[in-house]
Amino acid sequence: MPWRSADGGRDVSDELTRWQVDDEVLARLVADAMAQASTAEVVDRAAARAFATHRALATAREELDVDLALLELVSDSLELAGGTVVRSRDGAEPRSLEFRAPDGTGLEVELRDGVVEGQLLPPRAGRVTVVRGDGGTTEVQTDDVGYFRVDGDLRGPVQLRFADGDATSSTQWLTW
Repeated sequence: MPWRSADGGRDVSDELTRWQVDDEVLARLVADAMAQASTAEVVDRAAARAFATHRALATAREELDVDLALLELVSDSLELAGGTVVRSRDGAEPRSLEFRAPDGTGLEVELRDGVVEGQLLPPRAGRVTVVRGDGGTTEVQTDDVGYFRVDGDLRGPVQLRFADGDATSSTQWLTW
C-alpha cells in the first residue's frame, strides 16, 4: 500500500522512488564533490603563493629602486650614408650612433676598430657597461662630462648599459 501524505492523500511513493539513488551513484557524486574541493584548495594555495611572490618581487624592486629605460636608436651614420660611411683621417671607417630615452637622456657612441668611444647625454659622470652576446661584460667609469672609451673585441651582438646616480638605461642589442 502506497504511503499517503497528511495533505489529503497525495501518493508520494513515485516521488520517493525518484529521489532514491543507488550507492554507486552517491559515492561517485561525493568523490566528484571532494575532488572539486581539493582542486579548489590547490588553486587557492597556488594563487596565494603567486600573489605573495609577486608582492615580494615588487617590494624588492622598490627597495632596489632600479629604473631601467630602453634607449631608442635615433641616429646611425651607416643608415644616413646609405650603407657607406665617410672615412676618417686614419683610414678607419667610424660608425656613429645616438640613443635617446623619452626623458631626453641618452648616449652618443662612435665605433672604430674594436674601440667604442662615447659620451652620456646630458654630460655627467656615470658608469658604462658593454654586454657581449657570450655574456661577458666590460665596465668603465666615465669622466665628469660623461666621456668613456672601451677597448677590446666587440664583434657580435653587443648591448650598452649606462648608469648614473638616478637611473640605469640600456640600448637594444647591436651588431657591429
